[in-house]
Order: sequence, then C-alpha cells, then structure tokens
Amino acid sequence: MQATLFVSAALAVLGGMLVAAQGPIYARFSLGLGRDHLLAVFLAFATATLVTGLFAFVSGSLRALTVVTVLSLPWWVWLGGLLGVVHVVISMQTIPMLGATLFLVLVITGSLLGGALYDHFGAIGLAERPFSTTKAFGLAMVIVGVSIVASA
Repeated sequence: MQATLFVSAALAVLGGMLVAAQGPIYARFSLGLGRDHLLAVFLAFATATLVTGLFAFVSGSLRALTVVTVLSLPWWVWLGGLLGVVHVVISMQTIPMLGATLFLVLVITGSLLGGALYDHFGAIGLAERPFSTTKAFGLAMVIVGVSIVASA
C-alpha cells in the first residue's frame, strides 16, 4: 500500500511538472504563429484530439461509446473542454508577463479557492464538504505564500 501511495504521489508531482511546462510551450507556440493564441490553441487541441482518439481506438474505448450514453450525460460535463481552452489561452497571454512560477502559484491558489467553493456547495456532482475555519486558515496561508512568491 505504501508503494502504491508513493507511486501515485510521484505521478501527481510529475503531472504538476508537465502542467508547468504547458504554459511556456503554448506561449512559444503562439509567438511562432504571430501571437495568434486561438490558432495555437486550435492546433494544440487538434493534436491532443488526434493522439487521444488514436489511443481510444487502439485501446477499444470507442467501442463502448453510444449515442444513448452521450445523451444521458449532464450538459455541464461538456464545459470541461471549454474550460481547458480558456485556461490555455490565459496561460499563453499571462506567462510571458508573470513568469511560469508566479502564474502557477496563482493558478494553484485559484484552484484551491474554486475547489473549496465547489466542495462547500456540492457543485458539479461533488459531495458537500462544508467550508471550515481550518480550510480558511490553510487558504490564507496559500495567499501569504503567493505574496512571498510575487515579491521575490
């Protein structure tokens, strides 16, 4: 069990490092396309769609896809892709000004604040987990950390 936990934590750290690479990569992609953020996002997501589609086809995942299954999903699940596009466009436009570290600290802060709200209200299919003074203290400490990073 400990090994599984360690591997999962290591993969999460690796995932975070990959996220940190995405913004600068997208920013350079956009720069190479004349700062056309939308074209860069389109090409990046088209590549991701092709690769993911190929993996889904090879793995057999597409065999389970039916119109009934797709139509039975809540409407808001389709917002995930849209939110990803918005995030990528924001990263392309702000990382050159903020730098990758400050950008990511701010993204993590926003993620934590959003997560606390979604948990509190049981939004987007989550179980309700009420906001607490302990969570408020932890989020305040994150904001202090952002201030330290921003002033460095």
